[in-house]
Amino acid sequence: METGDGGFLLSLCMTASDKTMLPEALFLTPPYAHGDPMRHHDRGFTLVELLVVIAIIATLVGLLLPAVQAVRDSARRTQCSNHLKQIGLAMLRHVDAERRLPPAVVMPYAGTDTELLVGGAFHPFGPNWAVFLLPFIEQEPLHRVANPARYPGTKNLDDLGTYDLSWRAVRGTSVESFQCPADAGGSTPFTDSQGRPAEPGWARGNYAVNGGTADMDHHVGGDPAIDEGPFPGMDKRPPTGVNYGCRLVEIADGTAKTFLVHEVRTGVSAADRRGTWALGMAGASIVSAGQNTNPTPNNRQELADEIEGCADFWYPGIGSRDGMGCDNKANAHSLTGHARSRHSGGVNACFVDGHVQFVSDSISQRAWVLLQSIRDGQPLEGEY
Repeated sequence: METGDGGFLLSLCMTASDKTMLPEALFLTPPYAHGDPMRHHDRGFTLVELLVVIAIIATLVGLLLPAVQAVRDSARRTQCSNHLKQIGLAMLRHVDAERRLPPAVVMPYAGTDTELLVGGAFHPFGPNWAVFLLPFIEQEPLHRVANPARYPGTKNLDDLGTYDLSWRAVRGTSVESFQCPADAGGSTPFTDSQGRPAEPGWARGNYAVNGGTADMDHHVGGDPAIDEGPFPGMDKRPPTGVNYGCRLVEIADGTAKTFLVHEVRTGVSAADRRGTWALGMAGASIVSAGQNTNPTPNNRQELADEIEGCADFWYPGIGSRDGMGCDNKANAHSLTGHARSRHSGGVNACFVDGHVQFVSDSISQRAWVLLQSIRDGQPLEGEY
């Protein structure tokens, strides 16, 4: 008779006659001794237990995701701030080389109150501040391609058809230094189907120079737009404008109290020119804003930015829901565009002295206008 481990030991200690006195079952091999699957059988999870575990995991994930997202948002905001810092330093290097800030955009044909000429992109506008800044952000090869000194290439400035626009060859090149990783729209180039401007495929960007608070055509050549809103009677001269970049000694309000470069968001569609680094237009690479219809950054006005082509992509909620409002009138020109970002609660801004600060969406309209001006001579009150 085969015995199990215990039966075998017992049999060694007993005589044959002794064995007959005990039950035979003691000497039988246990059913699990030869690998019976019931030997170490574990009880599985019940459905209720499984659902409880899943619920616990889901709760933990729900608690962790906002924290992870907050860390990512903070990292993107910091990177955007670092890009602005580098742009600010490049601006100061430009001042060292040229004795003044670069112009917001070059338009030799433009004059004060020439709304159509300043805001119409079918005209032969020239390089903007970002093109002039290329050699100061380690983009010398791209600057050589643009060769902005070649513009306008004609002595007859009234003949707009003779302008040399070869600088626009750089328009489709993405420049990382001009992009904020928080804005997901940077991969879709801008193209206007109606030829405003004629060239397609303008690469995106997220930084715009301070071009004032009045309509852009009221700041041509550094005009202070004293008689224009907002706040008529105030000197609202910006640090840059059409055909104008100031000298630092002109900034009477102080370089640490004057905006120089802002963040902007890329357009809501390929037809939206906002956030386009080489396009010297309001909303694209120039912030000219602070009026009653477009008072503060990231505002929710439906008809906020006055930009060319808005009617081609405007929809209800573009401003009130999505924070990208624009005037959808058919004959709109690019004259105003505000600072906007994907960051929660505000925008990064670089001041003329090179420092970068996060500016709250709750900044007052008056404080915004004062910070956009270089010599308003008024006290700056309240937090921003």
